[in-house]
Amino acid sequence: MRERRQEGLTPTVALVGYTNAGKTTLFNRLARQEAEASNALFVTLDPLIRQVRLAERQEILISDTVGFIDRLPHGLVAAFQATLEEVTEADLLLHVVDVSNPEYLRHMDAVRRVLGEIEAQDVPALLVLNKWDQLTEVERARLETLEPAAVPISARTGEGVDELQQAIIRRLALETQRVTLEFDEESERDRQRIARLYQHARVMSHNAQDGRVSIEADVPRRLLGRLTAFAPAR
Repeated sequence: MRERRQEGLTPTVALVGYTNAGKTTLFNRLARQEAEASNALFVTLDPLIRQVRLAERQEILISDTVGFIDRLPHGLVAAFQATLEEVTEADLLLHVVDVSNPEYLRHMDAVRRVLGEIEAQDVPALLVLNKWDQLTEVERARLETLEPAAVPISARTGEGVDELQQAIIRRLALETQRVTLEFDEESERDRQRIARLYQHARVMSHNAQDGRVSIEADVPRRLLGRLTAFAPAR
């Protein structure tokens, strides 16, 4: 999965947040997994990484990470090197916050401090307000005013998760553009390129005639340059 990430074709999303914010519950819902979720500290020690297909068939790699705490000791930063690498190398962070906790603002600050300590403060982040189902209408309205760019969800019930997927698609530039590409049917290199196109785009039509292959496909915007540079597009 790291090789695919380093190729730059499959974007990676890392879940970060204070301990017990609901990261693993959200991970399970997005990845359709059954990873252990607990109120205890440091249940998630090694990074869990799964391939996820979003609502519109776009592919991402998603990782669950250790729950951050306030004033994370430097010794623990070293111990959690593997999971923290997933944070620093991610294309997007989902900063999951338990907004039902009266201390959520302090928890948000603690997470941001740790991100600074591991030099991940510049990684693009999307604020996810979890446990939205536990708030009153007045509390919801106040948070919507304070954090208009955040995505409110309930990882437990699934409320808002579809909207979160759409926000991920927008932030990672996974929206698609329809193009038509042509290939040489006899070229081994072109056959590999066709396979890559099938892997990372949505092929609408495939026509072969006189040794040429014409493919119409919806290509993720973030990959347009890489997947269309090798073939004529229109």
